[in-house]
Amino acid sequence: MYHPFSVSETIRIAWHILKKNFATIAVYAVLAFIIFFGSGFVLNFLLFDFTLKWIGLTVSMIIVSFLFLGYIKLIFQLIDKEYYDFEFSDIVPKIKMILSYILLVIIISTIYVFASSAIKSLDDGLIQHLLGIFVAVTAEIFFLFYLPICACFIVDDNSGPFESVIQSFNLIKGNTLKYFLLFVLIEAMIFVGTLTVVGLLFAVPFVNILLVVAYRKLVYSHLDVDDDVTETV
Repeated sequence: MYHPFSVSETIRIAWHILKKNFATIAVYAVLAFIIFFGSGFVLNFLLFDFTLKWIGLTVSMIIVSFLFLGYIKLIFQLIDKEYYDFEFSDIVPKIKMILSYILLVIIISTIYVFASSAIKSLDDGLIQHLLGIFVAVTAEIFFLFYLPICACFIVDDNSGPFESVIQSFNLIKGNTLKYFLLFVLIEAMIFVGTLTVVGLLFAVPFVNILLVVAYRKLVYSHLDVDDDVTETV
């Protein structure tokens, strides 16, 4: 039957997925962290030439996008694995997905940089200060509030960068307050998780499970259909 989006239900299902698939998720998370920090080490301490640094930055962006989208695909597969088996190839993101995600990040980052530069060129004063805060907060809200849902659409629906933004706004619309509450809880988890390395290794994977489950629950909350596919208990 139809179920409205529920923060408590989303947390419960995400926790169930983590417990039931802890070994698989832990292995992926540890490998992802090793690759992520390894690429960061190479970029910061082994590449000194300006051109090589830009090449390294590009490669690192591709690697991070691959790992992030691959993890989202893994969570989708774990949610639905009671209905069908999956193989390693099923969690490998397609080239279009990676390019769409990177393009979206670059576009939003570029808009933010140009807007910030334009504001800095204004005379010092209250207006400049308020505009600077507005642009910074807007960018942060998009990257933390909407971008994860955009990534889910890119993976789940093979959406392009602009299409995923429109889909995300439409999906969250009507459940903004509930999703914002989930967003606040996620920010609290990340803050607590950053206090220790072990906490970070737990918080980041679990937060992404929460976001994928939230996406799936939001999709079904807009449809008058049975959402048993997200009821993994």
